[in-house]
Amino acid sequence: AISLLTGANRACPRAELERQLLDLRIEGYRHGHWPAVDWSEDFEPVFDGVRGLPEIEPEALTTPRLRAGILGHGGLIVRGLMPPAQVESMRDNVDRALCARRALAEGRARPGDEPWYNRPGSVAGGPVQFGSLGSNQYTETGSVWAVDSPRTAFELIDFYRGIGLHDLLQEYFNEPAMLSVRKWVLRCVVPNNGAESGWHQDGRFMGDGIRTVNLWVALSECGEGAPAPGIDIVAGNDRQIYETGTRGAVFDWTVGQGLVDEIGTRQALLRPHFEPGDAVFFDHFNLHRTAFGHDHHRNRYALDSWFFAASLAPAKQQPVLF
Repeated sequence: AISLLTGANRACPRAELERQLLDLRIEGYRHGHWPAVDWSEDFEPVFDGVRGLPEIEPEALTTPRLRAGILGHGGLIVRGLMPPAQVESMRDNVDRALCARRALAEGRARPGDEPWYNRPGSVAGGPVQFGSLGSNQYTETGSVWAVDSPRTAFELIDFYRGIGLHDLLQEYFNEPAMLSVRKWVLRCVVPNNGAESGWHQDGRFMGDGIRTVNLWVALSECGEGAPAPGIDIVAGNDRQIYETGTRGAVFDWTVGQGLVDEIGTRQALLRPHFEPGDAVFFDHFNLHRTAFGHDHHRNRYALDSWFFAASLAPAKQQPVLF
């Protein structure tokens, strides 16, 4: 059914097909059988001698390099993974999704918004964005789940499969990879000059015994020397979840700056510069944060796509066939 509807929607995009496809992908995982498999954290030392995060071009992206980057260095940067035309289209999609969500919340939904914000029936719950007066007020910045924007989700899955990510991740995990409703996010981050943001590891929220790969794609210039906030990221192979809520931590779920400074004596703390379309792969052990500087004046657009090994995908994350 997914194959047939995907072909039909490529020929003539329709919001109802895109929404139905997401329902099928969510229900399909629930009704599938995903036996446990053997997996090892061994990797080929193809980036020996590299300090920080290794960087490659898209044509060099292979499973051995992905394993060596994530397991040996904490991540792997792929320059120009998403082509410029698709970057521009995706940035426009993010704006449309956020605008359509706000319009719906304010009771002024418009004809034509359905492809951009139209939550599938199989999706439960949702993120809350708080307004300045304590109300649940949506704005035209922030974040939105990719599944809430069926047209965007359809285009992203097409893109990921087009660059060979389906087979790459299946080889990485030694089993099928699944996307996630709750960890597949479209972002528009506003400048917040001088603000603090929390160092964190996504593994703290997602449970024990998982295997993941996150693909973070910059849709605008950001990071060191750029006009928009990027990400601070630790490059290293400490495969552990650090303590939180101590040593100057901003929140009980964040890693304190005192501990980060200690980690920085043995591992590289980076603020990479990203051009639109650049990407970084990492997993749930990676320590990172949004990097707010003091001279930002543009929003940062980005995509977060967390993939789980099928046999270990947490039900609360609502796995999505990929």
